[in-house]
Amino acid sequence: MISQLLAERAAESNPIRVGIIGTGKFGAGLVAQISQMNGMEVSAIADINGHNARYAYLSSGVSQDEIRTAETVDELEDSVRDGKPVIVEDGLALTDCESVDVIVESTGLPEVGARHAFQALSNGKHVVMVNVEADVTVGPFLRRTADAAGAVYTMVDGDQPAVTWNIVEWAQSLGLEIVAAGRGTIYYDDDFEGTPETAAARFGFTEEHIERRTINLKMFNSFRDGTKAQVEMTALANAAGLVPDRRGMHEPSVNLEEIPLRFSLQEEGGLLSRHGVVELANSVAVDGKSMLANPLKMGVFAVVRSDHPFTREDLAYHGCHVGGEGKNFLLYRPYHLVAVPAPLSIARAVLFNASNGSCAPTPTAECITVAKRDLRAGEHLDGGGGYTVVGQCEKASVVQNEGLLPLGLAERAVLKRAIPKGEAIGYGDVALNEDSFVLKMRRLQDGLTLGEQP
Repeated sequence: MISQLLAERAAESNPIRVGIIGTGKFGAGLVAQISQMNGMEVSAIADINGHNARYAYLSSGVSQDEIRTAETVDELEDSVRDGKPVIVEDGLALTDCESVDVIVESTGLPEVGARHAFQALSNGKHVVMVNVEADVTVGPFLRRTADAAGAVYTMVDGDQPAVTWNIVEWAQSLGLEIVAAGRGTIYYDDDFEGTPETAAARFGFTEEHIERRTINLKMFNSFRDGTKAQVEMTALANAAGLVPDRRGMHEPSVNLEEIPLRFSLQEEGGLLSRHGVVELANSVAVDGKSMLANPLKMGVFAVVRSDHPFTREDLAYHGCHVGGEGKNFLLYRPYHLVAVPAPLSIARAVLFNASNGSCAPTPTAECITVAKRDLRAGEHLDGGGGYTVVGQCEKASVVQNEGLLPLGLAERAVLKRAIPKGEAIGYGDVALNEDSFVLKMRRLQDGLTLGEQP
């Protein structure tokens, strides 16, 4: 259906016009993928680093002579209407461009991502939110903004939250109960203390690879210190109506066949106190140093449950690993393909006015701020992937009751007291950056959702 509709738009010379804000590894990969498609084009890129934007176009087959630059919204409009690829520094200018159909926000920065998404949605534009960090901070407010404007606010296919949501949606549509859903991790015992300087070595990146794929080492450090997985599972929880079973989730070391056994209720020999949770499946053995024999790695999964004997028989017969005393079954995908399937989310938004998973107007989970090391009073926090804090997934009701600080508000906050390593940081422990746009939006969101948490 999507391919047919895109082919029709190509034949009519009416492609979906995409604006991308941020051309790091994900954004540049998305430009490359769209360049291979019919009926969709990257009309404009916004990036404060013009070199990254230009490189994304050039590496996707656009000639140097074709690329325009714009200083104003009018110049941007003229280029998009002429069908000429254009680069602009200001992401807000791109959100004001009437000729662009959909905005992809992929900066990874809560402050700027919230502003871009809000302005785009307020202008009635669909937003594909690659910026999970902003989504878990003010996604419910952005969802309400989208609903009021008749626009789509959606997660992005290819990233683990949306890929997992696809499995959850499939299972729930068939009447299966979600016991647990989540993603695999590769989490060694020393990853918690990782810093941006050590990220390249931990991933095995060369300097050539870092430059060619425009790697953000702080972002990639958040993949290894555990923060990114916690952020992503918060996004999944809010899109699928799930919660963490406990703060930070269990994240056991599990081979594939063990996942439905461990992610079952405690009375069934598992870890869980309830069904309907987000979880992580660590591919590193309990020694914290070696890989397991048959792990999920960076794939995604859902453990589903059926009480019907015919369905249980079929799921087991056709190869699903079994747990929960024969009622729980593992569905999984051993990979996520990042930017490769991301255009499908763009297409769904424009062609069907549908999301690829979107946070509910009232959150079920939050990603809170936790000290990465012993912190001193007066220290400035630096957000996810940095030197001072990590994120952990927690129930929204607990966060509200305990006054805990969302990770997306941590950057540039100043500690009022010393915080020991591993302790959650509360609003009362910090002086916040009062000029922050995302803070102002978060306060509006809290006012709307106060008392609504399940």
